Amino acid sequence: MSEILQEEVVASESGVSRRRVVAGVAWSLPVIATAIAAPAAAASGLSATTLLSAASTITLASSATGQGTSREGTGPADFQIINSGSTFTGPITGTVNIKPVGIVSAGVGVHSITSATLTSSAYTSTHEYNATFTLAQEVPAGQTVSVPIFFQYERVNPAPSGTLAYTLTITLRLPDNTDRIIVGTVTVTY
Repeated sequence: MSEILQEEVVASESGVSRRRVVAGVAWSLPVIATAIAAPAAAASGLSATTLLSAASTITLASSATGQGTSREGTGPADFQIINSGSTFTGPITGTVNIKPVGIVSAGVGVHSITSATLTSSAYTSTHEYNATFTLAQEVPAGQTVSVPIFFQYERVNPAPSGTLAYTLTITLRLPDNTDRIIVGTVTVTY
């Protein structure tokens, strides 16, 4: 029996021929390829990079508002958003994590971020600091925006002595829901 006759017999038994199935698959492949390509293009993100300013001498405020004295240390004075694409507007949300290097008896946190609302700010029992923030900031096309950041030290009794070191990690979520992670160090001298 020839293939054409065999296909007609199969088609009359099942109601669908192999030719119709193959034709249906051939028509659906371009649709599947287009659907797969669209999310990849949408996920490409804004043309922005981020970085911390070079570590320099900074003043850390006491975490007990209005009490104690400031401490000296080193760390970034700001973080920067460098936009090499078109203008984008906030909100830009973020998280801050400041983790001690080794075992310490006091932590370092964020006192404030200019133009940002700081929330969920807390120290853990191991003196690690975590916070979230929202930054309402327009980043013009082809421009760099500097966002000043001010640190505080965790006021504890008795106060530690010497210089303590911490790893700073800031994660920024841009308006297109892509993340930029910047890492640096902060020290405080007691």
